[in-house]
Amino acid sequence: MSSTTPRLTIVIPTVNRASLVPRAIDSALAQTYPNLEIIVSNNGSTDGTRETLDRYEGAPRLRIFHREKTIPANPHGNFLLDQSRGEFFLGLSDDDWLEPTLAEKVIELYDRHPEVSFVWTGCFMHYGDVAMPAGTGPEIESNADFLVGFLANRRNICWCATVTRTRDLRRIGPIPTDVICGDMFYWTKIAAFGPVGCVAEPLSHYVCYRDGGDGIAGGARVLPWAREMKTWATDMAVLLGQLDSNALEDATRRRLVARFISRTTANQFLWNALRGIPRISLARDLSRALRFVPPSDPSPWIRIVASLTAPRSVLRQRIIAEARRRSRAARSSEPGPSP
Repeated sequence: MSSTTPRLTIVIPTVNRASLVPRAIDSALAQTYPNLEIIVSNNGSTDGTRETLDRYEGAPRLRIFHREKTIPANPHGNFLLDQSRGEFFLGLSDDDWLEPTLAEKVIELYDRHPEVSFVWTGCFMHYGDVAMPAGTGPEIESNADFLVGFLANRRNICWCATVTRTRDLRRIGPIPTDVICGDMFYWTKIAAFGPVGCVAEPLSHYVCYRDGGDGIAGGARVLPWAREMKTWATDMAVLLGQLDSNALEDATRRRLVARFISRTTANQFLWNALRGIPRISLARDLSRALRFVPPSDPSPWIRIVASLTAPRSVLRQRIIAEARRRSRAARSSEPGPSP
């Protein structure tokens, strides 16, 4: 490993993904940008991951850690942040992967626009065998415009396509143990620091749904998920008011937040059903989730009812078909929102 301080650190936490993690590692090693380090941390795997990682020992720019026992995801992420030496930080899940020029193009944007709070790129969002281009934004936009676009479902920001300054992550502090979405814990706060940069090319690959269920990022139960999304959305609305009180009226911000919470809660019912959560458990969740999904908005209720009644095979077919439809639309015009 070179003694030169790397500009970018790519961290790859992994546990029991021996068949998937090589793709993530290989994509990091294939980056055309030279001044980076890659950290892979095996979080107590029991499936042969250690033997898989042994094949990478001695690879340039790569450090490998092995834990004997598995620890929770958030402390593991905090450990990786502590180990990072780069000016910039990219977290890559072990089932996601990068295009070779991601680091090069992101660093180039940072160098041209040092005022940005963070930089994200376009991404292919994978639903089964469908790779759907995610919604992106302009190269530089105000943080207020970015937050409005995200709440309105016009920005698909994926952690594997988001590069932040390492110092900003440390300034915010470790991820609390009870946080579900560590990426939103960070970027919703970092967005307060300045405008947001975007490389509007699909330079990363995020697995949204994979057969077998463990590829669903939103694997949390509905109620904890909805409560956390309400927290982040409310924080974004408050930040919007602080950044530009004239950008949106209070009533408009409240409507954006309510629709965001309703949409993401309904989606979580769908992901839970696809993971095989018993329908009776989902029905119990529904009675307590009513405050997150107002009856005046019919679209989320279509997904909730389908989650409670349709067979998993039908749900899978519908989600793949919708992703395919939106993928065709995105490729023929501009990238659209996720299904």
